[in-house]
Amino acid sequence: MLAALEALVKLESPTEDLAACQDVVRLASELATTILGTPAQIRDVNGRPVFWWGAENPDVVVLAHLDTVWPKGSFTPLWKVEGNKATGPGIFDMKAGFIQALYAMKGITGSAALVATTDEETGSATSREFIKEISAKAKAVLVLEASLNGMVKTGRKGTAMYQIKIHGKASHAGLEPEKGINSTVERWPMQLSLLQLLKIKSMEQPLSQQCCALETQQTLFQI
Repeated sequence: MLAALEALVKLESPTEDLAACQDVVRLASELATTILGTPAQIRDVNGRPVFWWGAENPDVVVLAHLDTVWPKGSFTPLWKVEGNKATGPGIFDMKAGFIQALYAMKGITGSAALVATTDEETGSATSREFIKEISAKAKAVLVLEASLNGMVKTGRKGTAMYQIKIHGKASHAGLEPEKGINSTVERWPMQLSLLQLLKIKSMEQPLSQQCCALETQQTLFQI
């Protein structure tokens, strides 16, 4: 299991690198052949590779992803084991979970499939409808993405993305400054109000300001 994880982690697969994602799915299929006796299907979903091993119409979907957030070269070395801890790009999110799922499929005789996408880290833009379709037909969907301290995730919070455009009003700075509107200044009260909406009961502080993006005068400010 550790050797399989090492091979998967060493093959870096940032979401934006399509060729790398194709390579990691091919490697995952080879690992499936070694561990489970047969290769996976490699499906094309809107131009992205998807790993599929198991039943064609599964009652249980074991859902994973093989892409990572880390650009190539972010880790040196790519793989390191110290005591009972292994580190490397994507090992936590979620190549270790994929390997666990792969081994868990050994001996499964029921209607189940292990499915792994390659665009999860950027919001599953190409695979979203695919995931919804196979999930709607299944009796259960299990996601083996890791949690902190070995805990089991039993739910997920949702996300939403909004873009707010604030337009200023030009005026002569010397003759009629009172008629002008500075959009950069106007955005701050709105931003503070938005941040108040981001408070979560379980947190003492509001979420990071990285959640907000306001477009002002054709410039996108990442707040």
